[in-house]
Amino acid sequence: MKSVFLVLALTFGLSAQASDLKDSFKKLEGITKGPFELNYLQGTKGRTALRDSSKSPPGVFLFQAAYRNSTARGMADEYGFFTGNLFTTNYYELTGRFVYNDPYGNFALDHKALASAAAKASDFIANITRNWVLERSYVSILPHSRLARAFNVRGISGAEFEYEYATYYFNIGLTAISEDFQFLPLFLLAKSSPLTDAAALDRARNMITQIFEAARAQYGESNSLVRELYAIRNAIHNQVSADVISRISSYLKKYPKIESNLRANIVKVQEILVSYYNINSKEIERLAKESGQQEIQKIAQEIGDKGYSNERGLKLSNALANVRILLTEKKIVYENQTKNLILLAAASQYLNKELSTLKSPTGKEPLLAVVNLVFAEGYLIRDNWEYFKSEVSGASSTGAAAAVISDLIEIGTDTLNQAFEPTLSQWLSIEPKLQYFVDNTMKASALNTAAHLAKNVK
Repeated sequence: MKSVFLVLALTFGLSAQASDLKDSFKKLEGITKGPFELNYLQGTKGRTALRDSSKSPPGVFLFQAAYRNSTARGMADEYGFFTGNLFTTNYYELTGRFVYNDPYGNFALDHKALASAAAKASDFIANITRNWVLERSYVSILPHSRLARAFNVRGISGAEFEYEYATYYFNIGLTAISEDFQFLPLFLLAKSSPLTDAAALDRARNMITQIFEAARAQYGESNSLVRELYAIRNAIHNQVSADVISRISSYLKKYPKIESNLRANIVKVQEILVSYYNINSKEIERLAKESGQQEIQKIAQEIGDKGYSNERGLKLSNALANVRILLTEKKIVYENQTKNLILLAAASQYLNKELSTLKSPTGKEPLLAVVNLVFAEGYLIRDNWEYFKSEVSGASSTGAAAAVISDLIEIGTDTLNQAFEPTLSQWLSIEPKLQYFVDNTMKASALNTAAHLAKNVK
């Protein structure tokens, strides 16, 4: 009987917390700048409100940004729920919290001291990263929300400062990893960071959904213009390929009188896809050279000289899996960790593109490559990766190897869910549309590529 009362008490407590969190979020949405307070000029010895343009920040100027307001800080402190995430202010707060024991104070940044405190900061960084990825998903799904608009207020953060501090954040984030599940949120955050454009498919999918909804509202669901746009939307959301670029061109030619704003947005989606499919081995070669990964540089150069092949794709995937291991085992020097993470994001984008173009994959090489790629992106922990590699390698035929992939996708999905709990449950309590986070994330990952390969194996 006691256990029944305990379960009821815990359930009531979690339900009450979710209700309180939702109320706090509503309060946040009622504030003009959402989670942000004044825009500040941050110096090494203090900060000055941007509206007081006659003053310079104390000490040496560091960046311009808006910190969390008291409501957002309260949600962070009470529920571990972080909104208003920026690379500048989050990194500054990490330094204050774990170096000076003063998260909201003014102090000189000390990168080495924060790196030394990485183990102590591990759980905190993991939580803030989960929230950050989910906040970005919320903004993508609800682009007209108060929270989304808050990020577009002038002075919230300068792009040049976000670029610089993203490097600092990922360096400490990777150093702070204490378990395999903490890698995936960092990888996803890197994909959408100022350091890489690897989140292009995410943006294209979100944009085409919004375009379709607007067209349906304007023209009606039975209109042929809307029905054909729905087919394009499904192509982008499901098994996207470079073919969809020409399909969009044909669509725009067929419907020249489509409303101008809708047309302009469809063209933007097309441009995103063109950019995505233009990534090539030369870019991977350049990033590999910058990050000190000579093996990947050599493989990328070979692909550039001789073309992509199943053998070279497998070699590249093996090298990417090794980078993932080096990062999580802290075997890459602190200053180069972010460069290697960005290499991983860009190279996985390239390899996903190449593997997805295989119409009728033959042999085990593409399947082994995608197993490596799923691991490199963070959707498998190391033990599971080694298991699936062994199963695919030891399969009696290519068909038998492909049958293993359905189990891999299931485990990868479980990994994604586990990597984002309990934070995903918090965000779902606020906005049920975040249920699409898992599906949208999978569709933009190597898990989707794995499904494509397994389906088309002959």
